[in-house]
Amino acid sequence: MIHPTSVSLPDLATIAGLVARVSDPRRERWLEQVERTGGCRRPIRLRGRVMRGGRLAYSTADEPDGVLMVRCRNRREACCPSCAHEYRGDMWQLVYAGLAGGRKGVPETVRSHPQAFVTLTAPSFGAVHTRRDDGRACGCGVVHTADDPLLGAPLDPDVYDYEGAVVWNWHAPELWRRFVIDLARVLARQTGLTESELRDHLRISYAKVAEFQARGLVHFHAIIRLDGPDGPGSPAGLPAASEGLITAIEQAARRAHATVPNANGELVTAHFGAQVNVRALGGGDAEAVCPEAVAAYVAKYSSKGSHEAITTRRAAPDDLRDGGVPEHLVQMVTAALRLSGRPAFAALGRWATTLGFRGHFVTKSRVYSTTLTELRAARAAYRAGVDADPTPILADWEFIGSGYLGPADALLAAGVEVDLRDRRDALRGERRDRPPEGL
Repeated sequence: MIHPTSVSLPDLATIAGLVARVSDPRRERWLEQVERTGGCRRPIRLRGRVMRGGRLAYSTADEPDGVLMVRCRNRREACCPSCAHEYRGDMWQLVYAGLAGGRKGVPETVRSHPQAFVTLTAPSFGAVHTRRDDGRACGCGVVHTADDPLLGAPLDPDVYDYEGAVVWNWHAPELWRRFVIDLARVLARQTGLTESELRDHLRISYAKVAEFQARGLVHFHAIIRLDGPDGPGSPAGLPAASEGLITAIEQAARRAHATVPNANGELVTAHFGAQVNVRALGGGDAEAVCPEAVAAYVAKYSSKGSHEAITTRRAAPDDLRDGGVPEHLVQMVTAALRLSGRPAFAALGRWATTLGFRGHFVTKSRVYSTTLTELRAARAAYRAGVDADPTPILADWEFIGSGYLGPADALLAAGVEVDLRDRRDALRGERRDRPPEGL
């Protein structure tokens, strides 16, 4: 299938396809389908029908090309900007509901619960080109710009531990699990209780996103909230533990470790890096970070990858290199493929182009807030309108393919995507310029 951004000047075949589509009497319905997908780059094409009460209510036989197009729902910006935009919106709603409450079934009282925003990083596997906050030069003697392609690359590739970096990404999900366990243990020790006794007074809720740094290692951004034993509807029952949340997070980050095999199959201790950043959220703290800003920050990184041409598909190192992927990331992919030939990492090859990271990029505890499934169901119900008809519905769908049928359709869909984005930007500008109510 054709990727819209790969289309340059139309050739004769594309022009012929444009004429055919525009001349089709069902072109308006085709454009309506594209618009309903938000101008999705690679829509899923389905064939099927819907029966209501034993009668045919809908069939794709009457649709253009005999199919119904639906979103691909790829969260990655590099793959589908439209679906990534919708995913970011859902993530903002999910995170903000857990921070501020009063929406999506989360009580408003959670705003007063102890909350913190934490960033956990990876350790060093060798010196890399970096951009210092204080304006000092990098170890190479250069002050790098923000868009310098050297950022994240090793100062000395010959001594950089690429395999160690990949192995750390591989074990990062387990490290997060250990961190949550250690956080409960630290909180219990702060209050003089056992872990089982602690559960009678509070529970730890969180939402986190994994972000790739320029050096190709993941780090975690997470919102951590203390609830009562019954979840977000009850306050944490231990003031002492609440006041020490930030201290407890810092201690747990230092304690968290896992005994895992390294690249040579030897057991070693994996841990987080020394750089841990924790900031207060809510809980009545005057210096707390704004919930809206935190939700936007987490949502932004929920659709990002380490590079636009990596983490989007399985590809050979040479293909990634030809696609403009920085050499140090290509070397990490190569290291992952090399490691997959060893017994301890036989499955790693499947995650080579995610640089060894095998976890979910976005996770949350069970009762932190709403779910993506609930948000999508609410949106679908809103778009479909209120349907009080209790008549049973039976749907039968068949997957036909993904993407558009040719470069002409991809070009037209790209135009729809741009138009929708311009409309969103204009609406956002109107909201910013609108005076507050009551003025």
